[in-house]
Amino acid sequence: MVPSKILVPVDGSTYSKKALEQAVSIAKGTGASVTAFHVIEKPPTVYVESQKVLNDAMAKYRSESARMLDECKAIAEGLGFKIGTAIMEGDPAAGIVAFCEKGGFDLIAMGSRGHSKLKEMVLGSTSHKVLHRARCSVLIVK
Repeated sequence: MVPSKILVPVDGSTYSKKALEQAVSIAKGTGASVTAFHVIEKPPTVYVESQKVLNDAMAKYRSESARMLDECKAIAEGLGFKIGTAIMEGDPAAGIVAFCEKGGFDLIAMGSRGHSKLKEMVLGSTSHKVLHRARCSVLIVK
């Protein structure tokens, strides 16, 4: 099956950038669209002393996410391709799968590893969770 809509979850890691480059390569050959997608993981509120601190942290995360997606656009444009972008807040694996299903994507291209090594060891990798929960094809890029 030739993909028509490719979702690329990104976290700023080298692996997610490689996945974006791979998705763009596939899309250029098939005519598919590509969307870079980032899920902002909410900080645990048990450690937050005030709502203002939480609001400031979330504003910083949103700003960083927007910068990361702008970088993804620049990478794709450097490869001669235009992509869409989207941001969501919540659990990364669940958010990726939900956004994929809602948007009718038929391929998820994502890096094999992200930034959170400790969390990955304790809870399992986001890519592993997405691979097992997604209803569409998943390309894991190393």
